[in-house]
Amino acid sequence: MEKTGREKWVSAERKQAAARRAGLAAWAVFRGVLLAGICFVVLFPLFSKISRSFMAVEDLYNLTVRYIPAHFTVQNYRLMWVWMDMPKTLLVTLGISLLVAVCQTASATWVGYGFARFKFRGRNALFAALIVCMVIPPDLMLMPLYLIFQGAGLIDTPWPFVLMGLTCTGLKNGLYVFLLRQYFLGMPKELEEAAYVDGAGPLRAFFTIMLPGAVPMMVTVFLFSCVWQWLDDLYSSVFFQEVQTMTSALTGLGHVNDLSGLGVSDPAAITLIKYAGILLLILPMIVLYLFCQRYFVESIERSGLVG
Repeated sequence: MEKTGREKWVSAERKQAAARRAGLAAWAVFRGVLLAGICFVVLFPLFSKISRSFMAVEDLYNLTVRYIPAHFTVQNYRLMWVWMDMPKTLLVTLGISLLVAVCQTASATWVGYGFARFKFRGRNALFAALIVCMVIPPDLMLMPLYLIFQGAGLIDTPWPFVLMGLTCTGLKNGLYVFLLRQYFLGMPKELEEAAYVDGAGPLRAFFTIMLPGAVPMMVTVFLFSCVWQWLDDLYSSVFFQEVQTMTSALTGLGHVNDLSGLGVSDPAAITLIKYAGILLLILPMIVLYLFCQRYFVESIERSGLVG
């Protein structure tokens, strides 16, 4: 018995629906495998360092011990705490990171808003120069900056970081300006126009209308700046020659083969102490990310960086 036209149409629709479901299922499996692979590549080295930071030195010489410590200990963290002079070093690093983050966020917000809303001669050329500066290695600017700050007597003070942050020449400052410019471009101009109609000037419109609306991206920029400054070893090691930060302490430990002052002379034991230092270094930033993660999705969606 031949199928009617309606039955053929229904059969074709069912086949297409089944094909779509199969395609979606295949894509879901592929996406899951891809995400699992990325997570493994990113998280496995961290897991390895964390597990070894709780090992005793005997575990390194035990071929049966891989990732689970046979002699669980926190001695590595105690020794790292003493080596870093942790309370003082933590306060110094946290203070300079927060100060730099505030300066960079403020300057990037001003400059990004100017690029997004005001038309002036040379705007496109300046923005192109900003994009070019984003790909210039900071090492190229390090020596001129050092000579300038040394001549002004600002070495071993926070002022080099503050001045670079306020003048948009700090670490990754060009990226922050770009992010905020994109975010302001995504905000409707009608908001400012309504403020101008009510008699507000540019400054009042910025502080009362645009600035509150840009809080998600500002928090994101603040977080990026704080993390990059926290992990910075290039500028910190040059501008802080007598002041120790978390990264400089950990880097200094990488060049030490004997900690006889702490009762440690085995290079393998020093390696375990380094692993403990790595966790102490990244743990505060992980906590900061957990508190600020809800701002990421909103800021990226409205900045025009996707799609």
